[in-house]
Amino acid sequence: MIRHVAPQTLADYVGHYALTHPLDRESLRQYEIVVRLLDRWAGHAVRLDELDTQLVSAWLAEYGQTVKPSTARSKRQMVLSLWRSAVDDGLVDPVSLMRRVRRVRVPHQAPVAWTRDEIERLLVACQSLPRWHRCGLRRSEWWALAIRVAYDSGLRWEDQVRRLRVDQVTEDGVVAWDQNKTGRFTVFRLSEATMEALRASLVRCPRELVTPWLGSHETFSDQVRTLVRRAGVRPGTWKWVRRTSATDVEIQEPGAAPRHLGHAPGSKVAYASYVDPAQVAAARRGVSPRPLSAPPSDRQAAG
Repeated sequence: MIRHVAPQTLADYVGHYALTHPLDRESLRQYEIVVRLLDRWAGHAVRLDELDTQLVSAWLAEYGQTVKPSTARSKRQMVLSLWRSAVDDGLVDPVSLMRRVRRVRVPHQAPVAWTRDEIERLLVACQSLPRWHRCGLRRSEWWALAIRVAYDSGLRWEDQVRRLRVDQVTEDGVVAWDQNKTGRFTVFRLSEATMEALRASLVRCPRELVTPWLGSHETFSDQVRTLVRRAGVRPGTWKWVRRTSATDVEIQEPGAAPRHLGHAPGSKVAYASYVDPAQVAAARRGVSPRPLSAPPSDRQAAG
């Protein structure tokens, strides 16, 4: 008979949590990061029986001064998820004060995306990248293909670099896709230019994944920042490519962005987090009230 030792610390519990919750590799890594942050702040491995409202709130108050509100809120949600799960597993006494953990207010900001011109400047900047990618392609070729695929598909980072296989792409570029994060089904098409780049890359480097990334997310983000500087475009992250993809679809077909991103029918997430309203308004030139008649001049009024 196998005896299982119940986890005592929050760090130990993360592995237990991953067994009962469908987490992809990147999500699990984020949970591990938030536990390390909390442990570092506390000065020791936080035990499950130490979790209380004041401890977590005090950590959030200090941590929230060093990061963006959205980051602090995300980390708060992760700690509470682990805490609730430990309660459900009977490892922590049920607590009603969990709801009183310090909240993080995130001011609403309209999504900002790169323009199509900026995406094309990123493609040009790829040509100057030296050395080789670990999959066997030149870095210049790999990054240009990755940008093209991200723009055409609107895929999340994890789906693109860890899951999108070559054999899932039809000859005419159509991909029927089940999203790892939501499980929702979507269909997208890679452009002919992207397909030409993909076919050429496969001749030079046969592989299973379309744009495989073997390094960490941090390394990827560092290289994106380098590429952004070389291109001279506005500072942004890889997520901005997904935003540009959604924005361009919305410009062409109003209301189509949620479907393109694979969101549930009726979801407003696309407009809250991805579609750049300034670009949409500029492209459609908006509808403004008809101009009022010019006021009479003083001379006309006097006469």
